[in-house]
Amino acid sequence: MSFSIAVSGKGGTGKTTFAALLVEVLRRRELGPILAVDADPNATLGIHLGIDCKCTVSDILEETKGLRNLPDGVSKPIHLEYQLQRVLVESSGVDLLVMGHPEGPDCYCMANHILRGYMDALTKNYKYIVIDNEAGMEHLNRKTTQNIDALFIVSDPTKIGIKTARNIKELIDKLTFLVIRHKYLVLNRVRNDISVLEPDIKQIGISLIGKLPFEEALVELELTEQPVSALSKTSAVYKTVEEILSTCLPRR
Repeated sequence: MSFSIAVSGKGGTGKTTFAALLVEVLRRRELGPILAVDADPNATLGIHLGIDCKCTVSDILEETKGLRNLPDGVSKPIHLEYQLQRVLVESSGVDLLVMGHPEGPDCYCMANHILRGYMDALTKNYKYIVIDNEAGMEHLNRKTTQNIDALFIVSDPTKIGIKTARNIKELIDKLTFLVIRHKYLVLNRVRNDISVLEPDIKQIGISLIGKLPFEEALVELELTEQPVSALSKTSAVYKTVEEILSTCLPRR
């Protein structure tokens, strides 16, 4: 049975780096197979994982005008599945699927309905699915799985950041189509004591599961576009992500 993880948060909080670190910890523990899904229109998860993606799901949908522009007699579900196999990038222990940018003005409802069915079938082939989302998690409505075992909302350790995290949590709570079993807050790039933020954190209404320390080595990786696999296991950030996963993952 698959265990699905979703990561959300406003841009600039290190959300995608955290999602990549989750994937990397799972990979190093050999807990795969793992599917990494980049559902953020600003798609950079592949860079953080060191996996090159040349085609996205949105590219496929646009090429076929939402599966409306297909030759006569071609089965839409079969064609989409064939094309998506081209989009899925396989690597050692981790496969990557990039959703791409939002659709244009045309209606893609039928294509997205078929796509969601394909995604439901695809995810059953993996033990773990890690989805890097845009803040509003819109792709979970249209294209990807609607059942999430663990949702992490990533924030920077500031009052404004915590307020934004609360707004994201309230927005997600209104997405009634989503089934989210557990929600957690993650603070990233923590340098100092954050006790002053405790009242604001309590107002969010979800558990603070971890505080990722600021680490120069990780900043250097991001600046030079190196994958998180280059980060040492002894890194404080890496160890914290390990602890977070140990807390929320089921015993197998």
